[in-house]
Amino acid sequence: MSKSVARSIFSMIIINILIILSTVTLHELGHALSGKFFGCAQARAVIFDTENPNPYTELVCESNNVEKMYLSGLFLTTVFGFAFLTFDSKANRYLSIVVVFFGIFLASLDIIEVTGQIFAKYIFMFLGLSGLVIGQILFGLEKAKE
Repeated sequence: MSKSVARSIFSMIIINILIILSTVTLHELGHALSGKFFGCAQARAVIFDTENPNPYTELVCESNNVEKMYLSGLFLTTVFGFAFLTFDSKANRYLSIVVVFFGIFLASLDIIEVTGQIFAKYIFMFLGLSGLVIGQILFGLEKAKE
């Protein structure tokens, strides 16, 4: 394997790690920001906790806008994903697909709270993972052409 191929693979891995971390952070931040906007007494996005393996948002509020707070994680990651469309490189524009569909996957647990339907979680998981895989394939193929 030549150095340029190894360097491309390494850069793709680093880009994907950064996208995963930033998308998860923005998802939880979306919940916390909307909690503050809708008047919650406490809104805190927790990305790393030694007692809980998953990121989460702590909200202490008496608001009736709970659905909006759940959907705000999906909204903020979608806006972040569409920002990738402004890049010059076609490969980097494909990252928009990766981010948007990863955001849909992350929202799969939130959608239960909004709809009250458990099957909606599986629809979001399937849709999110399918789009994520397609985006990764398109990104990888385009990156290989460069």
